[in-house]
Amino acid sequence: MKTPVKPITIWVLAAVLATEIVLVGLYVRVDFPFLAPALLGAVVVQIRTCRSRLEFLGTVLLAVLLALVRYRAHLRTLYEHPAGWGIFLGLASLFFLGVAVLRSRPREIAGRVRAFGVALAIPGFVFIATVALSGTGHAHPMTFDRVLYAFDGSLGFQPSFVLGRLVSRLPWLGVLAGLAYEQVPVAALILYTATMGAGERRRPDLLLALGAASLVGYLLYSLVPAAGPIDLFPSRFPNFAPPLAGFQVVPASIPANIPRNAMPSLHMAWAVLIWWNARRSAISLRAGYLVYLMLTIFATLASGEHYLIDLVVALPFALAIQAAFSVRLRDLPRFVPFWAGWIITLAWLGFLRFARPVWLGSAVLDWILVALTLAGSAMLERHTHRKTLTPADQRRIAGHDQLEGASAIV
Repeated sequence: MKTPVKPITIWVLAAVLATEIVLVGLYVRVDFPFLAPALLGAVVVQIRTCRSRLEFLGTVLLAVLLALVRYRAHLRTLYEHPAGWGIFLGLASLFFLGVAVLRSRPREIAGRVRAFGVALAIPGFVFIATVALSGTGHAHPMTFDRVLYAFDGSLGFQPSFVLGRLVSRLPWLGVLAGLAYEQVPVAALILYTATMGAGERRRPDLLLALGAASLVGYLLYSLVPAAGPIDLFPSRFPNFAPPLAGFQVVPASIPANIPRNAMPSLHMAWAVLIWWNARRSAISLRAGYLVYLMLTIFATLASGEHYLIDLVVALPFALAIQAAFSVRLRDLPRFVPFWAGWIITLAWLGFLRFARPVWLGSAVLDWILVALTLAGSAMLERHTHRKTLTPADQRRIAGHDQLEGASAIV
């Protein structure tokens, strides 16, 4: 029989945890990219795993206390930096999730540790990813932005400039899309925590798939480094898109402090993975994630952070990641969607980088390749999804093939 943890030990560990939370709250940069959404993910985990109203009240009170200490009761400063509320609420949630681990009984500790680990992993990953991306500009001083801009132009228009001008006329649409663009951790954890504690493990594991997509995506950034049209034409975006006539399709020099994280679009890949894995959820949740996917597509382009071809290549890339986590490891070498996803992704990167005379100015060919990529990825993902179904699942969806096919295409 295990010896119970002594109360004094719990109090000491809780004091250490509280001290660390306060120190982070005092010194963390409120404007740190994506930190607020990452910490809000901890709030999602707490809501899903805790039923105590008193604990939620304590979370809010602790967040307010952190804000008051950080800004010395100057609430106007907090009003000017609303992201701070997300950071302080997330830190407070981490504190109570940590205390829950310390106070848990032996039969509860595995679930409590898992919840705390999930809540802590997302902000930790944000810190690591930000540091990693900050070095891409020095590693790749020259980018392929002009190449990607030329490919988009060969389709007949510049989607990012068109949507960017729309946002300039409808600012509320830009705010809505921007929220969707930033809230990837919250969107992912709402879906992931819906199955935490369930008796049957869902395949694929969403967080592992998103983490793998991030790590591999950072490696792919080095094959076709690019920053986005807003960094290629900072004084022209989105009002004036330079015509392709006389346009030099050569490597571009972009300041080293700007990350090379455009090709493929990880935001698109994340949103697609979340949408695919929401397929077995309630209709209302699926509808919400469909809206989230549409807003992500809009935001990635309208913000000037991506070209349309970045989003196209993200689809077979997401397919490869989804397939990798949908079957057992021993079955992976024979799983066609996995290899097809990688072949299409790498073929696109090589095609864009080395076959400019083939695609430049060939609108029909370019549109055919884009359409084949989207349709092929959708078809192969549907096959991948069926591999994860149990016989009972297959019987349940037998009468809904038409609806399922429409969902996979998106």
